[in-house]
Amino acid sequence: MMKHEIHPQLTPAAEFERSGRCPVNLRWLIFHQKDSLEEQGAIIRFGKRRWLVDEDRFINWLRENGSSFNTPSRNIN
Repeated sequence: MMKHEIHPQLTPAAEFERSGRCPVNLRWLIFHQKDSLEEQGAIIRFGKRRWLVDEDRFINWLRENGSSFNTPSRNIN
């Protein structure tokens, strides 16, 4: 009997944001947490400027890491 591998659904980042399934500002998160997201397989670079999102891994990353970072504070003079 052969086992079938289940391949993740990869969604372009812009489409994922527009869909309403993305609970955060994805561009901001990629800018600040890119290395961690890539290490977990939550995002994959495609070409020079395009990102693909593995939605399941992305949501798991948020659950594991979401409380460990804050929005950078702005100095208002």
